[in-house]
Amino acid sequence: MIAWAGPLIALLALVFGGIAFLRLPPRPALGAALMAGGVALGALRQFALALPLAALGFSVWRSAQPVGGGPSPGKVSEVRTAGLAMTLDHDSGAMDGEVITGRFAGAALSALSAEELQALVAEFETGGDEDSLSLLLAYLDRRGGGEDPGDAAPPPVGAGGLGKAEAYRILGLEPGASLEEIRAAHHRLMRRVHPDLGGSDALAALINAAKEVLDPD
Repeated sequence: MIAWAGPLIALLALVFGGIAFLRLPPRPALGAALMAGGVALGALRQFALALPLAALGFSVWRSAQPVGGGPSPGKVSEVRTAGLAMTLDHDSGAMDGEVITGRFAGAALSALSAEELQALVAEFETGGDEDSLSLLLAYLDRRGGGEDPGDAAPPPVGAGGLGKAEAYRILGLEPGASLEEIRAAHHRLMRRVHPDLGGSDALAALINAAKEVLDPD
């Protein structure tokens, strides 16, 4: 029964979204359809697409409401996984989250530096928490590498700003890992956060810096 819960919820969301699309005026209908799609994707655990799509749908729906007839301000959506509690403010579109597990437990994502966020990516990656990882990558994509350039800039390689212990941690490896493990971790993480794939320039630079410290050739 539990295995069918997600697909069933997704199907119901699409059915109700289709009914709303047929019965409502064009603009509210589009908003309802987009929100239904977001709910369906969320039920299928596609969080990276679900939150932005639902937020877009809500924005379209709200813009079609008469003045004074829209929803009350301050409405926030929340999605929880094993490692994150992510929130999306419907009014501002701002996304943030709180870390639930690990060494950053209790910290807000917005309060973490680029280096700490990359360590969290590695933590979810090595722990096999794909749901939390998807949410975190969606947050990083929306944040665009951090609002504070000082926080987002990685330490310069060769200037003493990044030691070997920190480089291992950034790549999610134990000290003494082989060159093959270092290169594999670098390749795996770059596929997740490369700017050309919608990731963060700052995090990609930090991963490259960590690899250069451990594998300078």
